[in-house]
Amino acid sequence: MNSPWRKLSTLAFFLALCCYMSDHNSVSARNVENSRQKRALASTNTCDSVKTFFQSRNIPLRPSNSPKGNICGGQCCGKDSEAKLRQHGQHVFSTMLSHNFVSLQGLLNSAATTLQSHVAELTQQSKMYTSKLISQVYKKMPLDDTINGFYLDIQNYIHINTSQETPSTDIDINNSVENFFVELFPLAYQNVVGLQNKEFSAEYKKCMKETFNDVQPFGEIPKQLSLSLSKSFDATRLLMQALGIGVEVLNVTHTLIIEDNGKSNIECHDAIMKMTFCHKCMGLKVDSKPCSGYCLNVLRGCLTKYVSELDMPWTVYIDSVEKLVTAIKQKNNEAGVSIDTVIRGLYTRISESIMHIMEIGNDLQTKVKKMCGSVTYNINTTAVVETTENNLSVRQSNIQYATFPESQMSHFLNTISKKRSFYAQLADNFCSDESFAVTKDQHCWNGDRIGEYTKTVADATLDMQKYNPEIKTNIKNVDSRVASLSDKLRHIQQMVMSSLGTVSFPESDYMQSDRADGSGSGGGPDMSEDDDDDLARGSGSGHESYDPKEPGITEIGKDVDIKSDKPASGSSMQKSSYILQIMFVLLSIVFRLL
Repeated sequence: MNSPWRKLSTLAFFLALCCYMSDHNSVSARNVENSRQKRALASTNTCDSVKTFFQSRNIPLRPSNSPKGNICGGQCCGKDSEAKLRQHGQHVFSTMLSHNFVSLQGLLNSAATTLQSHVAELTQQSKMYTSKLISQVYKKMPLDDTINGFYLDIQNYIHINTSQETPSTDIDINNSVENFFVELFPLAYQNVVGLQNKEFSAEYKKCMKETFNDVQPFGEIPKQLSLSLSKSFDATRLLMQALGIGVEVLNVTHTLIIEDNGKSNIECHDAIMKMTFCHKCMGLKVDSKPCSGYCLNVLRGCLTKYVSELDMPWTVYIDSVEKLVTAIKQKNNEAGVSIDTVIRGLYTRISESIMHIMEIGNDLQTKVKKMCGSVTYNINTTAVVETTENNLSVRQSNIQYATFPESQMSHFLNTISKKRSFYAQLADNFCSDESFAVTKDQHCWNGDRIGEYTKTVADATLDMQKYNPEIKTNIKNVDSRVASLSDKLRHIQQMVMSSLGTVSFPESDYMQSDRADGSGSGGGPDMSEDDDDDLARGSGSGHESYDPKEPGITEIGKDVDIKSDKPASGSSMQKSSYILQIMFVLLSIVFRLL
């Protein structure tokens, strides 16, 4: 008798419980809806919070009766506002870009100026000591013009204006050395034959100069000096040219990026504007900056075609410059290109040549007489003092040359070595600047709201940039202007290899790869179009994975921004579904009991 009543009582209990849970769920849903309505109501006045920002930049807020802008779609910006914000965003981008490029250009120019100033000082000191030597040996000093011309050639050969696109010179340093010793020959020979109160006639001097190569009065010294000078000077000149090429590449790249993002590349220009200012158009009260991952995706996408073409050539270019600087500043090295060693040795070699012609005097007279006949001379000329070893009183130990700028060039090497990945890390330099972006991906502008950036951050390589969720990269043809810059950097490497006698650089194998391969800041596997399912495991800096089809959905348990109309993950709808499942199970149990 009591069994049916017990069953009915149980049924009533569960029905009451279900009603209670349903009512509770309805109340929760109403609370969420009320919260949304309150946020919607509050949002009608959010433009007041950004009013000062717009006024300070002379940008009008959107009138209530005008349409919203096409890019941001915020209630505070119309089309005119967005147009001015785009210009302002471009100015911010250009300013930061200039800072990165100009600082590196300054480093290269400073190194060139330091080295050229040092070489000029050394050359001037060597000229002074050589003039003293000649004046003490030959009192009449008839070689002022020859000495001045010789050292002027040295200075002009080394000096390169790094602002010139294709620096060139008509100076042949080998000819300069030969001309110097040819002019020195008649004067030195007069002391060999012991002329007093007499001087060779112009015709006899001319004959001696014409037979210089056959007679070889100074032995192998002119050829040896010519070889060492040309080798070290060519290496120094190549370094100057390389530094100039680096400045040129940076300058042209900077100009191209500004023009590209300002005119032709509308997608990038809009993306930069959205990343920089769209949260203002939405009237968000929080004065937040772009998330780091969001910033990286936008800027890496915009810079991909420059990174993919110039990153590896630039890396090897830096290695080439480092090798040249190291070889030039070392006093003794296998390459034999120390500019200090060679210029400091000029005085010594010239002194040795004078001693050599004195030592072979008798044999030399026989050769000259055979080639030019008996001596003819001018009468009533000033006496030429006979040369002895005691006349060579300017000793090497008394000579003080300028020291190599070791600290400046060491600083240059330390700094330039950190710029190997300049192009690959250009976006990273922007996004790591706290004045431009947030260094983390939480409570920042993610392109939709103030919150967390959960999309995959694509690596800077061309292969990985096709998975960039913010910018669609599609580089079919390399810009000829960018390709030309790449070729110039590669040419520097080949010239350095030739100058230093280097067989190959460790990186040279990579230089033969296709331009489109790129390098970037971290490589990553070569992913084909069939790898789309693995996007969530793509490269990045430890950022959260995401579903490409639903980029706006956050992970369960993550809070959303107070401005967002989306409920927190683990929402009331999910809870309602869970409750209904429980109710269904309970009712099934009750009916079984009945």
